[in-house]
Amino acid sequence: MLRRKICKYIGIILFIGIVSYIIINFQSKFIIKNNILIKYKRGIYEYIMPQKLVIIPNNVVEIERYAFNDCSEIEKIIIPDSVLKINSSAFARCRNLTEIELPENLTEVPFSCFESCERLRTVHLNKNLETIGIAAFSGCTDLEYIEFPRSIRKIYEFAFSYTGLKSVELPEGLEYLGGEVFMGDDDLKKITFPKSLKIIDAEGYLFDGCTKLNKVILPEGFSLELKYEQGVQIEYY
Repeated sequence: MLRRKICKYIGIILFIGIVSYIIINFQSKFIIKNNILIKYKRGIYEYIMPQKLVIIPNNVVEIERYAFNDCSEIEKIIIPDSVLKINSSAFARCRNLTEIELPENLTEVPFSCFESCERLRTVHLNKNLETIGIAAFSGCTDLEYIEFPRSIRKIYEFAFSYTGLKSVELPEGLEYLGGEVFMGDDDLKKITFPKSLKIIDAEGYLFDGCTKLNKVILPEGFSLELKYEQGVQIEYY
């Protein structure tokens, strides 16, 4: 008799625990501390009915590393203008993400921020952006076009490697271009360089794997050494 009562109480406790866990973890939630978004935690509901749109709360000023890493069900994320900093790999491998608009006061897209977001097609870079970090958009294979604001000063190594870019016009004001920025962009056909460019790191590897590149447009008097495949047409402006 006593054993039955004990088993009954244990069963009730376990039942309450399971129900509580489901209630607490049913829907996704943001883990935020001191206005820093630490993690987007997917709930049980998201595994049943994937949430395609995520709206980050307006009080967030910083997004931590890996906050949305591998959230493959998300198609669009709305980032409020309150966000001043995004850390490395924050949105990496969000494989179904198709569109992103950066907040107006962001100055840097960091290392691997959107790496391997394979379906990313639309990127709105903000007017105050200065730096695009290493491999920031690497592996975004559906990204065919991007417009750079004139505020950009540095684009680092592998930033747009293995993307679907077809034509690139680098902005006037750009001063530094890292090596292998466009490595593996086998759909890239045309690229225009600005007069402001001062440094190209590892010039010989800038177009490595750009098998369809056929036109490079340079400013008159361009002094930085570039290496091309045979058959590339060089134009000056």
